[in-house]
Amino acid sequence: MSMNRTPNNTEHVKCLIEQYQKETQHDSEKRCYYFPMLFSALNHSPTPEQLRLIGVEASNLIFTKDAFFVQNLMHRCSHETDTVNPDTWKQYCSPTGYDALLICGTAHPNGYLREACLKRLTDQRFVLQFILIRMNDWVPAVRRTAWNMAQDYLRNHSVRSDFYEVISAMPFVEYVRRGQRAQRNAEFSMDTLDSILMQILANAHILYAPVSLRRLCYKLFRLHPEPEYRDLILNFIRNEHESTQRFALVHAYLYHSDYSVSDDLLEEFMHNPYWRIRLDAYEYRMKHQGIWEGLEKLLLSPSYPIREFAAYHLEKHGFDTLSYCREHLPESMLALSDFGEKEDAVCIRPYLETHPTEALIALVRLGDDDSKELVLKAMQDSNAGTAKTAYRLAQTRIHYTYDELLPKIKAESEPVRRWRLIRLLGLNDGIEVLPILMQLAREYTHMSYDILELFCRICNCHRLDNYAIFVTKAQKAEIIETLHDADRILDPELRDHIIFLMRENHE
Repeated sequence: MSMNRTPNNTEHVKCLIEQYQKETQHDSEKRCYYFPMLFSALNHSPTPEQLRLIGVEASNLIFTKDAFFVQNLMHRCSHETDTVNPDTWKQYCSPTGYDALLICGTAHPNGYLREACLKRLTDQRFVLQFILIRMNDWVPAVRRTAWNMAQDYLRNHSVRSDFYEVISAMPFVEYVRRGQRAQRNAEFSMDTLDSILMQILANAHILYAPVSLRRLCYKLFRLHPEPEYRDLILNFIRNEHESTQRFALVHAYLYHSDYSVSDDLLEEFMHNPYWRIRLDAYEYRMKHQGIWEGLEKLLLSPSYPIREFAAYHLEKHGFDTLSYCREHLPESMLALSDFGEKEDAVCIRPYLETHPTEALIALVRLGDDDSKELVLKAMQDSNAGTAKTAYRLAQTRIHYTYDELLPKIKAESEPVRRWRLIRLLGLNDGIEVLPILMQLAREYTHMSYDILELFCRICNCHRLDNYAIFVTKAQKAEIIETLHDADRILDPELRDHIIFLMRENHE
């Protein structure tokens, strides 16, 4: 009879706890997988000691984690919560354990427990994100509770000045904004939530937050550019050091009808180091003031979009852009390469000594016949900037065959320049380059790892995951011989896989 006895609640909770401890004893990462099983022990009236243990485990697991983590953690819990009473958690658990269990409960699959735990977070601190995420809950009652709590919680924050929590919770505000469920509640208003947040953030030190959080904070002021925040946005613009965020703020400032942009402020934007901000300011000035004296000087800008902007508006007014570029060399070399012809290369060649980088770019873009040799020569230049520019041009605008590159690689003694030539070799189409790379990997052992990485990328490109590599019989034999010779530096699995993928082309 005793063998058929149904275990009582205490024994069942004990079994669940022992199973959890056994599974996580040697692998702490398994705690995330087995915690829902441990949390389900709360359904079976655990003893105070057992309850405290569960609270400690919950606290250790979600410490410094966010609401997204908790939501993913709890989705496999049992829906049964008939005997769960969150008030007993407070009675027997430590404060941190009680808070952790409540936070986990807000993401429980059972809506009644989610709402009960959510309501008990009212007196807690640093739980804003766990309230916000429930505003997109699939149960209307939970959404209403979360919305009412969020308003009260945020108003208390403005009194306590807990700015950091509000800033760190901005990803969850964005989660609510992009979600669909919160919008279904008639009493919910995203504009109201944004307004409350803006009042808090107006006094916060947003500029000290990580750029990902600053972006979301700035988004509020860009979506609702109220006149009262005009000076605040200007302060953000002048102190923001990340170019993309500064550009977004400037764009919102310039194109909001309620903001007046003085000539001095527009001049400040037109001299900003970031070209996108300068271009936005030029477009604003063109829209409100029309063409201005000195616009042609923008043709000398190092930024192509600005040169293109200037050329478009100047040519609309009959300005001879090409003649201006030919008359203002060497400053206008890049513009001449934009709008000029191949014959203009003659005018640029004399500046290869005095302005090597700009002249080289212009000659390549104009399609000069000698550009191939000039780029290879510039790659060996003692000036690092010129050599790097030449390498980028060779990567993007010029094709070198392995017959042209191999002698250069053999003759090169400087490791960085040799590696750049090998990278250019790897840009060649065709499987014929693989044996050459294997030979180079054996010859230059100090860069064999990098060459093998390049080799693998070429193989991946050709095999397209599961497709064969078609080669001639001679090529296949040569590649197999090279692969076997490279046993010491080539992964055997990669070698076997390449051999397996090769198919003889009988055409």
